[in-house]
Order: sequence, then structure tokens, then C-alpha cells
Amino acid sequence: MTLRSFRDTVDTYHGGFQLDDLYGVVEGPSLSDGILDTAGGWMRVESGVRHGRADVRLEIWDSDPPPAPAPWTAAGESAYLSAGGIVTMGDDEGERSLGALVLGPPCFLYGVRAHRVPPARGSDGDFWEDPRQAHVLLRFWPLRDVFDPAPHARPAGLREDAAALPSGYVPSMDWPVLRERTAPPPRDGSGPDVTGDPYPWRTLARHRCRTRIRHDLDPAGAPVSTVRRQDLAASRPPDPGTSHRVTVAGRAIVTVLAADGDLLTVRDATRAESARVVAAERAWPA
Repeated sequence: MTLRSFRDTVDTYHGGFQLDDLYGVVEGPSLSDGILDTAGGWMRVESGVRHGRADVRLEIWDSDPPPAPAPWTAAGESAYLSAGGIVTMGDDEGERSLGALVLGPPCFLYGVRAHRVPPARGSDGDFWEDPRQAHVLLRFWPLRDVFDPAPHARPAGLREDAAALPSGYVPSMDWPVLRERTAPPPRDGSGPDVTGDPYPWRTLARHRCRTRIRHDLDPAGAPVSTVRRQDLAASRPPDPGTSHRVTVAGRAIVTVLAADGDLLTVRDATRAESARVVAAERAWPA
């Protein structure tokens, strides 16, 4: 079943485009198959069109997806190791899309299957579809939890020879973001004030992206609250999708849904999300 999807177009100056994590970096093996070249938190997709555009659709499924229907043709299969669980795409000149797709939890390995539609020719050999426009479909699905508190939750500033203690972390596939939405998205409040903004369309697009990520990270519609960034015990940036212990008011563990400066929108962490925080505390006791 398809959980979420995202579609955008991207320039293909050198025959392809990039896909990478919106938040965080992670080390991983380099893999290649068909039009896909993947590494930790990064992917190169060959579109077959130089100096043109690619119409790209990204999908995240709850399990291994079926073959895409015609006219899509299979074009490669690989694995994608995601640091932050949220991906975006961009061209070879460094220009990123203003949208993103929530794959799932951070520090997860996802399968990815590529499809494309080759430019079609009529019976007379002429293109009846723009040959400068590529069509690419990337379908992702969760494979396994690869979080390890030793490298992934290591506090900044530790000496190089510092070693993590046993954490007892047990990987889990039971994550809210990997399940179908059971509550309607909440009604959006007012958007940002773009008075005097020279690029209001860009500001509004980024606001819509942040709002969509917030909704996708809370598919059950759990109650949300606001905390200050300095009130979290965070050894890494409290990016959306990450979980941290609050240092005040009962020391609850929360999952970040959105950030607005020093204010963070959060919900209570689930059992799987909390387990990572507890494992990190055991591995790296203060």
C-alpha cells in the first residue's frame, strides 16, 4: 500500500539528478544498478535526457511494492540508507526542490525500485512526446532498522578513543510513520507573512513543505505541544523525525514534528522512538 507520494520536476543538466537526505548524513556502502547509484544518504539517478527536465514521482510503500503498470519499465533496484528519513531531490548545480518526501524513521535502510518511460516515437519515427522530458518513478519501502547508538548517537566533542557502553537496543519495524494515516491532517493555521518578501512563492512553498512533513510524522493525529530547543537533551540537531528527552517537566521523551527557530512542535514519542533515546543514554551516559 502506498503511504505517501511526492512529485516534482528537476533539471537534468548532465543526464540525471540527485536525491539526498533533507536532514543529516550517514556513512553507507556504494551500490549501483540500472539508472541508480546509491550511497549513504545520497542517490544519483540517470534520466537518459541531457540538458532537459525530469518529471519525477517518489513513493513510499509499507512493504515491497508490485511492479509499476505500463508504460513504466523497470530501470534498476537498490537499497538506500537514510540518515533522517526525509528526502528531497535536486539538480547537478545544487538547486534543491522546495518539497520533500517522508520515507519513515531516521537511520533506516529502504529498498528502492526505479522505473522510467522512454520517450515514445510514432510510426514515422518522429517523437510524439518531448524527447527532452524524462519520466522517472522511484518506489521506496522499509527494509530494516539500522540504528546503532554507538555511531548514530555519539555526543559531539568526545575524544576519539571514547567507546560506547552496551545499550541493549532492539531494532523495531513498529513505527507510526510506517503505518497508514488514521486521522485527517489538522487544519492549517495562517501562513507566514510575506509582506515585502522578494520571493513570496519560495517562502510559501517551504512553509507548505514543513507543514506536510509535520502531518506525515503524526499519522495518528496525536496531541502536540511546544517546547524550547534548549529544553531538549539533544546531542544532535533536533530535526523533524528525531526523538529526544525533555530536561524539564517530568523528563518525557518526545518526537520533533516541526521547528520554528527555538520553538519545536512535538508529540509524545512511541515505544520504538523512545527505545532509541534510552539506548543512547545507556551507550553514552552523562
